[in-house]
Amino acid sequence: MRPAFDIVLKNARLLEGAHPLDIAIRQGCIAALQPLDATTGQTLDVGGRRVIPGFIDLHIQGAGGADVLDATPEALQTMAKTLARLGTTAFLATSVIFPEGDNRHLRHAAEAMQTPVDGARILGIHLEGPYINPLKKGGLEPRCIYDRKTRPLTEVLDICGGALKMMTLAPELPGHLDLIDALLANGVVPALGHTHATYAETQTAFAAGIRHVTHLFNAMPGLSHREPGPLLAIFEHPEVTAQLISDGVHVHPGMVRLVSRLIGIERCIPITDGVQAIGLPEGRYIYNGRDYESRDGTARYLDGTLIGSALGMADIVWRFQRFTGCSLQEAVTAGSWQAARVLGVQDRKGRIAVGLDADLVVLNEDHSVWATLVEGLVVWRAP
Repeated sequence: MRPAFDIVLKNARLLEGAHPLDIAIRQGCIAALQPLDATTGQTLDVGGRRVIPGFIDLHIQGAGGADVLDATPEALQTMAKTLARLGTTAFLATSVIFPEGDNRHLRHAAEAMQTPVDGARILGIHLEGPYINPLKKGGLEPRCIYDRKTRPLTEVLDICGGALKMMTLAPELPGHLDLIDALLANGVVPALGHTHATYAETQTAFAAGIRHVTHLFNAMPGLSHREPGPLLAIFEHPEVTAQLISDGVHVHPGMVRLVSRLIGIERCIPITDGVQAIGLPEGRYIYNGRDYESRDGTARYLDGTLIGSALGMADIVWRFQRFTGCSLQEAVTAGSWQAARVLGVQDRKGRIAVGLDADLVVLNEDHSVWATLVEGLVVWRAP
């Protein structure tokens, strides 16, 4: 009896294999990785193209002209469809929380985690704040920054409806070390960021359980020979992973290369820190009520202030590979399995292996995206 599969990708090549094979998918998972003589169900001949695990973006605010803060299911769907077209199969909806007023955007993100996929899958919410240092707020609004006495963590968790998966915090502020244990107990990744921590304070935060860093270099003190700040502590700790906006603008290409050599490719997590301009033509748009321009993959307010990347994950990963000089396999792993490991979902996402979710990206010879599958469904295919 012929095996019944939902869909089979015929004539696919994996990065580590020279010969084409077939990727059989059943109930959203990879069921077989081998040449198949005959199958039942849908087939998609990829013509010998490379198939890689889909990218996971741990830090993205918007795409396709939509933003998490638009607070509508339609905006999240637009983001998901746009990101799938650009090689992302899963992401954390990154945003802020308001101490007073409407937080519908977080409720909609939580609900979207449970809906059938028609684009990249939302794995949860990443909050930048509210427990960050106002001295390093970056582009975040002051009203979205407050301490634990104003609004306790239990209230934040409740507003997120069980969907909070990562929180960026400044551990040097009073009472914030206690947040780390509480977050871990609730299955939330505590990430160091938007911080003015000293070297010693950062070491203390790592001892308390932080193992991840939000957009390395950005919104934190630089490295000094007299006061090394958080960067040296990050570089020294062998278990700490760090997000890198590897667009060549937020972090200079030379610094991306240096970091990869200091801490190893395996501790680097490429991210977009993307805004609504991702997937849109270059031009002028409005973000947070202010005009900005998207040029060469970078979004800036008209005064030149950086507000985020306008690149999809595929482009971010290819730049990461170019800047670091690592192999294609290493770069893809950094943007997929290493990101999955940060979230603790590496047992089902981030690799191409039997039993794992069929989150797959099919690449053309020039590394542009030909097709994207999320949990076994074709959610994007080039015309």
